[in-house]
Amino acid sequence: MLKINVRGGKRYTFAAHINDMLLPREKAESIEAFLVIIKPGEYTHPHFHADNEQLYYVILGRGKGIFTEKDGTRREVELLPEDVIFVPRFTEHQIFCTSKDEPLNYLCVDGFPESKPKGEPTWDDHYREVLAEQKRKGMTMR
Repeated sequence: MLKINVRGGKRYTFAAHINDMLLPREKAESIEAFLVIIKPGEYTHPHFHADNEQLYYVILGRGKGIFTEKDGTRREVELLPEDVIFVPRFTEHQIFCTSKDEPLNYLCVDGFPESKPKGEPTWDDHYREVLAEQKRKGMTMR
């Protein structure tokens, strides 16, 4: 059993957002959890996950999510505190902070239905891979 304060995670900074790791994948059998923080006017890059599905719980701020499912169905939804969003595997998604004066904060729980990625057994491995990919694509910190 673990008790984790949502404000006590190890911080990882990406090109467009921050993840405060609460439960790293190496500490659980099939999940990981982190607090995502997106500053006002900022957004994540569009991407999808082949190995995990995600569950978001919006804590603070306002946002917008654009989701394109595997069959091409595109949905745009407003994100408000206390909303829960489920993102299936292979669903392209991009999250925007639409608040003018506060960041968008949401809890993200990744579930690995088949198994955790063998090439990225720890969150630090995953972080290094994402940073390398962002560098290859010319993405810089905003």
